[in-house]
Order: sequence, then C-alpha cells, then structure tokens
Amino acid sequence: MNSIKEIKVKGILLDIEGVLLEEDTVIPGAVECLDKITSKNEIKLRFLTNTTTKPLTEIFNNLKSHGFSLKPNNIFSPVIAARNFLEQKKIAKICLISNPALKQDFSDFIFDDNRPKAVILGDIYKNFDWEKLNNAFQLIKENNAVFIALHKNKYCLRGNKISLDLGPFVKALEYATDKEAVLMGKPDKLFFDMAIKNMNLSSKNVVMVGDDIHSDIAGANKNNIFSIQVKTGKYQKADKESRFIQPNMRLDSIADLRYYID
Repeated sequence: MNSIKEIKVKGILLDIEGVLLEEDTVIPGAVECLDKITSKNEIKLRFLTNTTTKPLTEIFNNLKSHGFSLKPNNIFSPVIAARNFLEQKKIAKICLISNPALKQDFSDFIFDDNRPKAVILGDIYKNFDWEKLNNAFQLIKENNAVFIALHKNKYCLRGNKISLDLGPFVKALEYATDKEAVLMGKPDKLFFDMAIKNMNLSSKNVVMVGDDIHSDIAGANKNNIFSIQVKTGKYQKADKESRFIQPNMRLDSIADLRYYID
C-alpha cells in the first residue's frame, strides 16, 4: 500500500515522545488533531512507547495532564510485553536494571540480584557505567539467565539533541554474553501484534505514526502496517536515504494527520 486512501483506517498506533510530546511539551496541534479524528470517526487509538524511564502510571498521567484523551489500557510499553513474557515462561525471580520507579510495574515478581532467572535491562540514562554492565554480564553468564531488553533503540532525543539510547548497551552485553536479548517494545512483532489484538482489528486497517525510522517505521513496515513518519522528534533528513526502510507517508507533524483521516 502506497497511499493511505487505499485502506479503511480503523485504528492508529501512536508513538509518544517526538510525535505527541517533545521534552514534555505538546507538539502544536497534537491534542486537537486526535480529538477531531476520534470525534468524527469510530477510530481506536493506542499509544505505543519504548519509554522505560517512567512507570506506566506516570506515562498515563502525563498524557492526561497535557490534554490527551485515553484510558490506562490504551498505553502499550515494553514493560507490558516483558510481564507477559515472564508469566508465559513462568519466570518469577528477576533482576531489574532500570529506573527504580519501574519496580512498581513488576511488583508481581521476586527481585533477586544474586540468582535471577531473568535479567531485565532498561534505560538508565547517565547511570550506565562499567560496574552496572559488568554486573549484568556476570548475572547472565553465571546463572544462565534469560536476557531481556526492554527495547533496543539506537538513539533518542535528550535536551533537543540526539543521544545514545539503550540499544548500544544491549548490543555490548549480547556480544559479551554470546546471548541474544529477548527484545520487548518496538520493532518487535509481538509488541505490534499485542496492540492490534487489543483493538480487535486487522493490521490492514491500522496505521503507525512515529518519528523513529528504525523502531517505528521499519517495525511497522515489517509487520504489514501502514507507516507514517512525522518530521518532528528524532526525524533527520538522512532518514530519506535509500539505506533505510522508507515510510508509506511523511507529514510535517501529527497535526497534519487530520487532513488524511476523515
């Protein structure tokens, strides 16, 4: 599909940071755009984020405080995918290397920093250092623990500049442990499937709006979802180069989406 006119849009998957918000400031027209789309159409929204620096309640409350209309179960994050994975694999003991605030989202599990069955790595920003990475390496090797990465983004936007994200640290541990991380979040297929299933829709009736050429756009395309890249957030002119998987459509910002979905 090369045109949004070729599909009957019934659901929209929305990245948050860089698409709806930028450094905790609403992208101009974002709230009004979504309100207009949902008021005129029976369209379901799901907010997909790879954010692992905030617990789910904080993400939800932040969106609500900025005027977005949503319910708690409208948010999908790597934390949700990780919890589902742990439950399916019957893994109870975990070591969580992340923002301490995320512990509330894993309260049903046992925190074990000595002999965990799974080591979960999230974004800890400036707190990444040799000690923490070496500790994760030792726990994975010595306990043959499952290595779970809450996402694998190469870079993100911090202080209006692109900066290292979780992905490079995940790759370092994969190299050292000779073990591929179980990936949660975008662009993982399970993550997209879970959001679409929650809407009771087919991927052919869903579009993904994101700023990240890797996790949002390539992830959507590989999962047969119509992709729309906005020129805000992490968008760079280099994203147009042929070495990247290209979106089905580009918009200056989320505010312009209202003109294509009616």
